[in-house]
Amino acid sequence: MPYPERTEDIILLVCEPAAEYGKPIVYQGTTIANALKDYYSFTTNREKVDVLKWIVAQPDFAEMQRFSTTENKIFTLYKNQYDEILKTGEIPNNLQIAQKFVANGYDVFLLPNPMHSTSADFIVRKKSFLFYVEAKTLNGKNSLDHRLHKGAKQSEHIAVNIIGTHDVDYIARTIKSAFERNCELKNVIIFKGSRLIKTTAVDVQKNDYPKFFRRIWIQNK
Repeated sequence: MPYPERTEDIILLVCEPAAEYGKPIVYQGTTIANALKDYYSFTTNREKVDVLKWIVAQPDFAEMQRFSTTENKIFTLYKNQYDEILKTGEIPNNLQIAQKFVANGYDVFLLPNPMHSTSADFIVRKKSFLFYVEAKTLNGKNSLDHRLHKGAKQSEHIAVNIIGTHDVDYIARTIKSAFERNCELKNVIIFKGSRLIKTTAVDVQKNDYPKFFRRIWIQNK
């Protein structure tokens, strides 16, 4: 499976309302790769929830104890491969993003990347809710809109690591544009360091949204 480059600076998560986790599983898959394909074929939230619940219940996931806490865990199907990469001293981008989720009270399940098939990077879980998340990394600001638009085709939930810009107005305008171009997006969560800043789809409809976003950004310094 490919591993993204090292993560720095800001991470954005674009997502919709969380999927419920606590109800009994109806979906019964065969392999995780096939389950991920089924996820994209289903149209209702309940069907997608069942796929995510089935995946995280699979016994092949192993805990990455080095990056887990007492309360929250990171799980992977490729623990040995990650161990080899970590020996180089580099932490893959998706694993750094996973650590930020753990710091905010989520469990994270790192997913395989099936060949010739659309998929996202991981599933995150908090209490009775699940999110299916695609991670992206940027070098500079000019391609943020493209990354968000492309990521929306892979998942309703997108995590984007931005390197090289702290232009708050640009980030706010681009997030607003992403909502306008992709009706699937419902919320934006920004990890500023390890802090979580949330903006809803209702927020971006405000005429003064850039000012609103800047005010939140400053409050969370």
